[in-house]
Parts: sequence; C-alpha cells; structure tokens
Amino acid sequence: MMKSKKLMRILSGLVSGAMLLSLCACGGSGGSGAKESPAPAATEAAKDAGSEAAKEAGTEAAASGFQFDHRIEIMVPGGEGGGLDTTVRKFATYLEKELGVSIVVSNRSGASGITGYTWSHNQPADGYKYQFTAPSAIIAAAQGQCEFDLMSEIVPVSGLVMAEGMFFASPKAPFKDVNEMIDYCKANPGKVTVATDSPNGISGAIINEFCDQAGIELKWITSESNEGTISVIAGDVDLVINTWSDAGAYAESGDLVPLVVMAQQRSDIYPDVPCSGELGYTSDLGFYRVFTAMKGTPQEAVDAFEAAVHKVATTNAEWAQWLEMNGMGNTFVWDADELSEILQNTYDTAVEMNKK
Repeated sequence: MMKSKKLMRILSGLVSGAMLLSLCACGGSGGSGAKESPAPAATEAAKDAGSEAAKEAGTEAAASGFQFDHRIEIMVPGGEGGGLDTTVRKFATYLEKELGVSIVVSNRSGASGITGYTWSHNQPADGYKYQFTAPSAIIAAAQGQCEFDLMSEIVPVSGLVMAEGMFFASPKAPFKDVNEMIDYCKANPGKVTVATDSPNGISGAIINEFCDQAGIELKWITSESNEGTISVIAGDVDLVINTWSDAGAYAESGDLVPLVVMAQQRSDIYPDVPCSGELGYTSDLGFYRVFTAMKGTPQEAVDAFEAAVHKVATTNAEWAQWLEMNGMGNTFVWDADELSEILQNTYDTAVEMNKK
C-alpha cells in the first residue's frame, strides 16, 4: 500500500503538463550527450562510519547471498548538476562503502529521460547497472515516446527521496514575491517566462497545477535543468521550476529568488519561503527519486542492491543530515513492491490523461 496521501496526488497530477502544451510557447533545446564521472569521495567521517559498518555482522548485500565484486554504474537520465545527479552522487559516497565497490554515475540526458533508458536498454543486465530516475521517463513512455516497451523492461529496485517543487525567480524579474508574480501575470498573460526541463513530465505538471489554481498563464521555455537555472540567474528567463536541493545555494547567494514551495506548510529548512497552502492552493507536487534496473538483471543482485540502499538510507546519520539541509525527507524509501505500484500508477495515469 502507498505510504502517503500526498503520493496519490502526485500520481494523479504529475502528467497534467502534457495536456496544455498547445497553449505554451516553447524554446531552447535539450542535450543528449553522455558524461561519466565517479561519485565524489566520501568525507573522513563517512569513511569511519563505513569501516565500522564493515566490522559488524556483514552488509545486507552479503547476507542476501550476493556479493558485488566490481564497479557498479548508475545511469542518471539528466545532466550533471541537476537534482537527480546531485542526490545520487551524495548518496553514492555512502552506498559504495556499504556495497564494498566503487560507483560510477553516468549522465544520459534528453527526451524527458527516454535517452537514458534507451541507453540502459542496450546495456548488459549483469547486476552492475542501475538507474536513478524521476517520474518524467515513465510519463514520456506512456505518451509513446519510447521505441521499446519500457514498463515491461523496467525493474523496480528501491525508493529514496522526494523533493518538493518550487518556483524560483530571477532577481531581474518584474516582481519580488509570489503575490507580485501572480498579479503581474494576470496583468500580462503569457508574458512571464518559465524554464522547465520536462514539459511533458513532473515539472510541467507543477507549472500547470499552480497556474490553474492561481488563474495565470506563463510562457514555457524548454531546456536542460542546469541550463534553465543559469538562464534565470542571467535574467534571460523569469522563472524556473526546481528544488531546494538543486537551487537552494543560488537562493542563499542571492542569484535566485525563491517565490513559493509546493507544500501545505512552510519548511523548517527555508522558513522564509511561502508555501502554496498559504495561498489557499492544494498544489503540492514533487519529484520522487528512485532506483531501477532493467529486465534480465539477476534477482539476487537487485535484492542485494535494494537491501544496501535501505540500510544506508535509514541508518546513516550524515545522509539524514544532508537531506535535512537540502529540504528533503527520509520517508520515501519504498521497497521494490511499493515502487512497482508507484511506477505502474504513474504510467497508467499518464495513459488515461493522454486519452482525454
């Protein structure tokens, strides 16, 4: 069973962006270049924690009967510096200690995540290749953008975190807070620009849900996540959909202005940022970030990887602290069965929306 009422809203709302694209002017382009780089080295404290864990009864992976013995590769269907990328790279510093092998993060961006999954589809399912994804790839597959049946090949492994969606503005925008933004948009429909990396995915759903409830219209600019953020910082675009983990540092430096977080109450991490609930809106969509594998991956490897993810996510104090600092919670560590239900519901909801 699903663990939160909010998740039900995520599943029903995250595909709404695809329905209104005909009303939006889109510009920019997404890249499909691949970049590989190792996860950053763990801090000395994390190394000590990993050593202590190794001295205990053994890792969960070993207990499951499968032991990883060489490098693991995690595909991220997005560019370097985005929310998926930064989250998995941080987590990997702890996960590789638990697994006892190194982890390489491979960025394969483009086509709302389909470029990355097409690449994974063509790789050997040897138990050493996994993916770390958000909803957009599943939604894109439901819209017929994938050349193979993604849902018959994707193997749920584990949930990890949820990041709340936020509107950030350029300091050069003609408004300084969310109420001024709404008033300006109403007076100038379609003039205010918003950058999104997945107009057919969760970012598009967040934009549409908020705009519907606020009664405003925005002009959409499609770009990679990091490119969109840079464009807003430069003042070329007015708004961007992002998360605190991805853009909070820019807000703290004054390069971005956080306008509103999609939540029913303010966060203790960024208490000065208004929430959509204060405006009387129910919009609270966010980005789940989860691990998958591909069909043919040995089940014992999937089980071992899942067990290691769960152990690190629920016991590592440094990871919990990092989540808190980046405005994310630690209550979305779904197991494989729960994640299977979530992914299937995401897909089914997208299919139904496409029929309307």
